[in-house]
Amino acid sequence: MVYQYDICSFLILALMLVSIFIRKLYVGKVHRMFTVFVIVVLATTIADMFSSAPLDALSEQAQRAMREAGTYFFFILHSSILPCYLIFMGLEAGTLYKFIAKKRINKIIFCAPYLIGLACVLTNPWTHAIFSIVNGEYQRGDYIIITYIIGGFYTLFSFYYLKRYHGALDRRSIIAFVSIYPYTILAVVLQYIYPNHLLEMFSYSIAVMTIMMFVIRPEETLNTSVGAKTMIAFRREIQHTYLSERDLTVFIIKVKGDAALLKLYGINMHDAIMRELVVRTAAGVRKLIPISTPINVFYLNYGLLAVSLDSRSSDDMLAEAIYDSLCEKIHTEKYDLSLEFAVCEISLPGDMKAAEDVFRFIDTFEKSSVESGEFIYRDLTQQQKIELCFDIDRYIRKAIDNRSFQMYYQPIYSVKDNKFVTAEALIRLRDDEVGFISPADFIPAAEKSGAIYEIGDFVIDSVFGFIRKAQPYGVEYIEINISAMQCMNDSFVDEVKNKLAHFGVSNKAVNFELTESASDILDDVLRRTVSQLHAEGIEFSIDDYGTGYSNLHRIMSQPIKIIKIDRSLINAMSNDKTRSVLADTIRMIKSIGIEIVAEGVETEETAQWLIDKGCDFIQGYYYAKPMPENEYLEFLKQTS
Repeated sequence: MVYQYDICSFLILALMLVSIFIRKLYVGKVHRMFTVFVIVVLATTIADMFSSAPLDALSEQAQRAMREAGTYFFFILHSSILPCYLIFMGLEAGTLYKFIAKKRINKIIFCAPYLIGLACVLTNPWTHAIFSIVNGEYQRGDYIIITYIIGGFYTLFSFYYLKRYHGALDRRSIIAFVSIYPYTILAVVLQYIYPNHLLEMFSYSIAVMTIMMFVIRPEETLNTSVGAKTMIAFRREIQHTYLSERDLTVFIIKVKGDAALLKLYGINMHDAIMRELVVRTAAGVRKLIPISTPINVFYLNYGLLAVSLDSRSSDDMLAEAIYDSLCEKIHTEKYDLSLEFAVCEISLPGDMKAAEDVFRFIDTFEKSSVESGEFIYRDLTQQQKIELCFDIDRYIRKAIDNRSFQMYYQPIYSVKDNKFVTAEALIRLRDDEVGFISPADFIPAAEKSGAIYEIGDFVIDSVFGFIRKAQPYGVEYIEINISAMQCMNDSFVDEVKNKLAHFGVSNKAVNFELTESASDILDDVLRRTVSQLHAEGIEFSIDDYGTGYSNLHRIMSQPIKIIKIDRSLINAMSNDKTRSVLADTIRMIKSIGIEIVAEGVETEETAQWLIDKGCDFIQGYYYAKPMPENEYLEFLKQTS
């Protein structure tokens, strides 16, 4: 017998198994089943080696017994390879429960050939139907064809399964799964022709290696820095839940202030903290569920974790247990940290209609200002659910299609002119289903989806069309907020020029506002766009000054006419230190010839203090709230 192929197979599979355990790739149903599959193939290879390797040191009787036992266990294990493989495939595709476990007839069709083949092997010592050992040599039995027929059945079964659920797997996974068949079929044919060449298990080892590289893909599914599964693995888990129609409980954990944590401690310390939170999360769940119940912990994004487990093992106290375990102080070499968390429990598929709804919810939950604590999604009121996880993209699209956005204008008082010579244009969205949707919610979502370009067009068209109505009342220009995303559009400058000409609006009647954070992130792109528009006579403001990295040198490098001091600084003026800093800030800005707008002014005392310190414009509820076009025009009539 030429058994060297079995030795190669043994080495390949043994190394893969060691890699699986060292890298902990056995976590989760899919990976556990793959580990079982590798073990079965490895055990079959060992049995094949015992059935064929030279055993000259043993007596003839011992050799015969060893070969017979090795061959016997080879056939028992070999009959399990393809069923294990198909179960693994079904788990990876996420449709095993729906296709096999949920329907009795499919269970029978799947299990019957395996049981028939196993029965033939188990009775072989008496029937010799499959094989026999004659004079120490392996001989095929009359009914060994049964094993080939069963192998052919499972091959056809897998092709049918892949065809029916091809959408559940990506192309490279399908190719990897199918690759086992040309490998093994070729090996089986060659081994049938040349019985002394044991090629079959070598072909299986190559197939297993292919699957590990292109299906398991540990680099995609495991974040070794924090010891948790990745967002890719989480997406697969959720998609498989809906495909298989099984019940799953998921806990979404938000670490509040994670961005500050990252800035303060750096990526290495941040990852160490996240590792600690992953361990605590798993421990908090494990306290209340059976030890045999598998749990999966995922690291979705900076400061966002998730835990999933079978709903049958879920407990109403789990969310609270997770929250309590996380809130304990984290001890490091230098610091003791107390963090805040929000933990939300959702039940699938009951709470969300589709996998995409889950991902949208998580995206909204991550950006939301939900309070610290734990809560169960199903216990929320309908209004709370809408506020927490409404499909904002759908409402944005609805507003764009129906042109149901509204423009409001907040008058800005000019200290020098002692009247209202400008206003800030503010977009509003009120939906007939969910009511008012804050720009703080829909603008970031629109930037992410690309809808910001259409919204930007609506704003510019609306304001440019309105400016000429306001000019007779002394309005010199209108401030328009533009997104940094709009500035990334190479055609933005030409579009603005064309719209100015179309509406007959002077370039001096327009002032574009950019947030301070936007000018920091996209400095090069913005500098080019701002410079081109400034060359056309359009002025610019920096909005929200004081909320980001307030670097006057960077701002001075751009043609900025106005800086708007953010309301957060104005609201903190009751603090003497804040007043001192604000006074110095105003003095520095004035010294470089830039005009100042103070936002969020709500009292006469605050307005007068800012005027005394040299602010050029005052904006806030003390003078006027944002108002629709008609109300704003009426306001101008009364104050002009």
